[in-house]
Amino acid sequence: MLTDTAFLQNLGLIIVAAALFSLIGRRVRLPSIVAFLLAGLFLGPVTGLVAESEELKLLTESGIVLLLFLVGLELTVDRIREVGKVAIIAGSIQILLTSVISWGICRALGFDLLQSVLLAAALTISSTVVVVTILVERDESSTSHGQAAIGILLVQDVFVILLLTILTGLDGGEETDASAITTGLAKAFGGMLALVVMMLVAARYVLPSPFSWAGKSRETIFIWSLSWCFIVVTVGHFLHLSHEIGAFLAGVSLAQLPHSHDLQRRVRPLMNFFVAIFFVTLGIGMSVDVPASLWGSAIVLSLFVLIGKFLIILVIAAKLKFDARRAFLTALLLTQISEFSFILAAVAKKSGLPTGEAGNLLGLVGAITITLSALLISAREPIFSFLMRRNLLRAFPPPPEKPEAETTSLSNHVIVIGMNTLGRELVRRLDARGETVVAADTDPLKLQDLPCIKILGDAESPAVLREAGLETAKLLVSTMHIESTNDLLAFRCRVAGVPAAIHAVNLREVTNLLDMEVAYMMSPKVDGIQLQNAELSRRGIIRK
Repeated sequence: MLTDTAFLQNLGLIIVAAALFSLIGRRVRLPSIVAFLLAGLFLGPVTGLVAESEELKLLTESGIVLLLFLVGLELTVDRIREVGKVAIIAGSIQILLTSVISWGICRALGFDLLQSVLLAAALTISSTVVVVTILVERDESSTSHGQAAIGILLVQDVFVILLLTILTGLDGGEETDASAITTGLAKAFGGMLALVVMMLVAARYVLPSPFSWAGKSRETIFIWSLSWCFIVVTVGHFLHLSHEIGAFLAGVSLAQLPHSHDLQRRVRPLMNFFVAIFFVTLGIGMSVDVPASLWGSAIVLSLFVLIGKFLIILVIAAKLKFDARRAFLTALLLTQISEFSFILAAVAKKSGLPTGEAGNLLGLVGAITITLSALLISAREPIFSFLMRRNLLRAFPPPPEKPEAETTSLSNHVIVIGMNTLGRELVRRLDARGETVVAADTDPLKLQDLPCIKILGDAESPAVLREAGLETAKLLVSTMHIESTNDLLAFRCRVAGVPAAIHAVNLREVTNLLDMEVAYMMSPKVDGIQLQNAELSRRGIIRK
């Protein structure tokens, strides 16, 4: 039970250890994934303070579900059309080449035919959790290399589903029930097709109206979105699909709505919490008591994953005309094995197959490749510069002169917060004067028909202001009537060195705003009294 004292104690230890190790890791520039794995190793194999449990597995599965849901929220239909063909071609060729080469290596290392097939399949797939976590941390999940890597991972996920379906059709490892396997595959493909069709229909006809109504309340739309995610995951389970596929398609269906960017910002902190627990729990489950005979094989297979898989994806990227930077970053992101690799070994063993030491070996390879891959990705810029200087990426077109993030950045623009009557009128007038305007509000209906860049989200969120380009804006205008939010915006503008024009709802706010060095205050009450006095004076009712 989730309320057991032992579980709560273990969860508390995991959270504290994750916080401490991530803090230490940040001080020594260690990737968060590595820090969390070290925290798990400390809690599990080293000290024995925490053991694996079903409750912890449930939490980690929730984290993976939210992670794939967040990935789906990034993908509109147009974006899927852009990356879909590339992902299918690159993913299929990568699976074929990696499987054949790794099978040959395993046979050369002395593994029998069945073990070599299992190890080859496990080494072929990369970790969705690791890759997407890194992309989310770096705000790169919508970049070209991020989308290419995610596309290849999704093709790998389908490959894993097929393998698991085949394994569940095995009878005690001695006989293969062809009818059961065929039925299982038909269910998997049929379920996938049915769920995709349901999501497309829902995104087009079902979701827009209720979510437009729920959008008036930030809390309501957040809860509705999470509910929708887990509803689709449940439907996918009944259709014999993995939780990851269901969560991803739930996110894709919501990505077609105007609230998707706001939902990304809201889901991310919750996802980060569960993902941290996932990596700590993964470290807890790692075994340090590995036979010496496996170390040699583990090192060889780890080098193949880190170097061989990297080179295979580079070759495929060259054929697909990727530029040098996109090819390098895509290949580097996929240089580890997946959490599904361990699941494959466990299911194979459960089916009665003679897997031998494959499970222990994969655990060791997983620890090595996930750790080193994260470290290599954190050092990607020096590595890329070295390869470019040595002319080792000459087979690729040169990368763009500016990094991808810079080509779409905002500068010298005006941010208007709050789309009430005043805010909407300001946006229209500023746009008419030729200004670049970014309008932000929590209500999508108020943003409709405005001739500017529109951001749906809470202005108190640093992520919203970052997306609006506060650091490079020339002015921020808040027409909101919320005193606390206006004070916060004034403070953040002061820190960023950006002039602010703030709506002072009450006269008592003036002192606070003056302390924040606000450039201009809109005070309707003061302005109204001045106009009233001027009119009364003109009529001779009062004298100045």
